[in-house]
Amino acid sequence: MFPNPGLQALGALIHFLGLTVLTFFFSRRSFLEELTTRKGWRQITWARLCVLLLLFDSYMFLLSTGVLIFGVGLQINKIACTAGIYLCVTFYTTSKLLIYAFLTEKVYIVWRNERGSRLKSPVYILCMATISLYVGIILAMVFGRIAHFRPKDGVCVIGLKRTASLLLLAYDVYINLLLAFLFLWPLLRLEIESQKLKCIARRTLIASAAALTTSTVNVALLTNLKGFELGFVCLASCGLDVVVNAAAIFWVTNGRRAARSPVSEPTVMLDTVADMDTVTDMDTVTDMANASLSSASVPVSATYRGFSPEDPRYNHGGHWALRSPYD
Repeated sequence: MFPNPGLQALGALIHFLGLTVLTFFFSRRSFLEELTTRKGWRQITWARLCVLLLLFDSYMFLLSTGVLIFGVGLQINKIACTAGIYLCVTFYTTSKLLIYAFLTEKVYIVWRNERGSRLKSPVYILCMATISLYVGIILAMVFGRIAHFRPKDGVCVIGLKRTASLLLLAYDVYINLLLAFLFLWPLLRLEIESQKLKCIARRTLIASAAALTTSTVNVALLTNLKGFELGFVCLASCGLDVVVNAAAIFWVTNGRRAARSPVSEPTVMLDTVADMDTVTDMDTVTDMANASLSSASVPVSATYRGFSPEDPRYNHGGHWALRSPYD
């Protein structure tokens, strides 16, 4: 099944290390979203839900393909070989849809008018129309799948027919350029006055470029090989692709912790990108701090104050932190 022990070790490393990384990402996001409470589920936004579903989908992809490759074995029979391409198409395309949905939300945030709704935003409608085209790509991948045993050595080979791989490559290039333009144009035209929106545009541009470029390279390699790849190579390359995508999206939405006071006080967790569209001023942040304090075992008289840059408790990411009367 494996040409040499080195490739076998590399494939195992991609799956096992990828599962470890995705477990950290998912647990971290679940903690920040407070999914163990009803309040957390009620307050979760569509963009945040897309991130959680993306991480879960990526985890299930690596878990299922890892069991198939290193447990069941792609060579055992035709069903196992065919299962490899079905798992790849199902989880890989689902992860892409979730990434596109998340990036569409960020495009809407960057381009929206002060009171404009999504259905009245031409940019949002353009993105949704582009995503709907991906349904046709998925159908092309399903009907253009390849799964068979190579006659000369009986190795499982999976992939996509040339037409399906070319369509997928063309779509990846198109949406990559489209999203890059939609994030770059407001920055180049200096149409964004809010520093928070500029932060969203820059960070999301970097993440989308990294994630979508990785996917484009992966599909380009598949197309160059005429759609045929060894089963474990195809699953490992797609697995690495989804891990990179998940890492990029996690970086975009990774919140920064407010500074702690010397006394172990509760802190306000701010998802600096995902919440930029809801947190617009320091009064909102203060309300969040007071809500955090009301549910914690600290005196009611604890206040939310700013430290000067000379104070050793000054947070390099921002000068706001929780203080108590005991400071």
